[in-house]
Amino acid sequence: MKCGATIACVLLAATFVVPVYADDAGQSLLDQATEAKIGAMNFQQLEKVISLAEQAIEKGLGEGNTEFAQQLITSTLMQRAQAISQRIFSGQPPQQWPQMRQLAQQDLTKLLTYDETNGEAHLLTAKLQTLPQGNREQGFKAATAAIKSFAENKEKQAEALMARSGLREKAEQQIADLDKAIELAPTNPKIYRQRAGVYQRSGKLDEATRDLRKVIELDDDSIDALGSLAESLARLDRFDEAIKLANEAIKTEPESSTGYELRARIYIMQEDGEKALADLSKAIELNPKGIVALLMRATIYLTDDKLEEANADLDRVQAINPNVPQLYLLRAGVFEQREDYLQAAKILEVILRFAPNDESMRLRVAMDYSMAEEFENAIKHVNVAIQGNNESWRAYYSRADIYLSMGEHAKAITDYERAYEINQEHPNLLNNFAWTLATSTEASVRDGKRAVKLALEACEASDYEKPHILSTLAAAYAESRDWSNARKWSQKAVDLATEDIKEPLTKELESYKKKKPWRENKAEERKENPKPKLQTI
Repeated sequence: MKCGATIACVLLAATFVVPVYADDAGQSLLDQATEAKIGAMNFQQLEKVISLAEQAIEKGLGEGNTEFAQQLITSTLMQRAQAISQRIFSGQPPQQWPQMRQLAQQDLTKLLTYDETNGEAHLLTAKLQTLPQGNREQGFKAATAAIKSFAENKEKQAEALMARSGLREKAEQQIADLDKAIELAPTNPKIYRQRAGVYQRSGKLDEATRDLRKVIELDDDSIDALGSLAESLARLDRFDEAIKLANEAIKTEPESSTGYELRARIYIMQEDGEKALADLSKAIELNPKGIVALLMRATIYLTDDKLEEANADLDRVQAINPNVPQLYLLRAGVFEQREDYLQAAKILEVILRFAPNDESMRLRVAMDYSMAEEFENAIKHVNVAIQGNNESWRAYYSRADIYLSMGEHAKAITDYERAYEINQEHPNLLNNFAWTLATSTEASVRDGKRAVKLALEACEASDYEKPHILSTLAAAYAESRDWSNARKWSQKAVDLATEDIKEPLTKELESYKKKKPWRENKAEERKENPKPKLQTI
């Protein structure tokens, strides 16, 4: 009996003891996680904390310890996401910032599985998604969740409204969010600065100027706001006020390049390249690694056809940061001016890797390939643009021009027709459409009557001031056998022509004097006079 009683006592005790040990089986791992958290700073150390805490929960913890472990995990995930994001949002983010954003977002997404109402996690998610190539929908949802989570914190709610504003597409919606943010935090200069940017992009320069003055009032050290205010004033043709502000910035920080860059931008807007170059050279002297000044000076050199000087500045930019999109744009511009269109197209394709939906960039690549007579690549890029937006008149217009260069006149007319359905006011579209109808070597394509109508529309849209468009009107009249008007408008085209186009326009006039309509097929002309291939680098 004594033995049986002892066994019963042991069994009875076990019913109370065993569950306690099962619930806290992960305690040792949780203790290790807590100890590891002390002083944990780098990615691997923080990952160890998270891993140990997760293992502790999986092995088994009591209710209180489970909650503590989850808090340890979420705080560590937030610490790591914030540390990564801080580098991304620094003035000079590392080249691998897109990959870093992905890592930070993974931590934030995981954090929200533990605490779906965490306002800081939602807010940081929204900020990360406002960056280029971010997920607009994900960011918008996160910003809205953050606004809700920070219902009792006006400053944070205002911050979330700023983030959501940056994720909206329409200016009026962006302004509405920023208006609410200002109501909540009326002394935050960043909100006024952001709203000023929206006003500037919308062309509301007076409103932008008002907000920028408010920024300077709240933060008198804001050189950025001073610069933006000066630019807004310059765009309002208030150049004296703008220059005065730039001079003030130079006086305030004479050893900084910022004031000189600002004044250079104003001089550029005044089309005073000489003064702009002087200020940019001073800015570069003060800050030899100033990418903005180097790119601005390279742009001026490119405009002035000083290609060696432009390339020298671009080489310096590439050595500092080879991932600046403007660098590739200007490099391509140099090659385009050298008429090395194939190399220009290949350089611009680099930008398309980062911005595959940039229609204007894709069409520029297509036209460079066309100029290089790489028509297959040209058509391929335009087709991508049309697939992305089948209501883009520019895409159809570009493809029509490429078909025209290929000698595919019927296809060109089909695309001109589609572009014209969408936009009936662009002078160059009207001109090229009319020219093809008037001068095609294919009789089935030509339509003199319609060519005259379109050419007249093109002339009206360009105020009868463009010699190449007057030439098209003359060709249209020639196709209609109205030789009097053909000679009249052809002569006007010659009279207005610059030296570089006067010779071909004169040949057209001579043809009409002989009552011969003009014919053109670029593909046939290339066969007769092939263009030598450029040596690319």
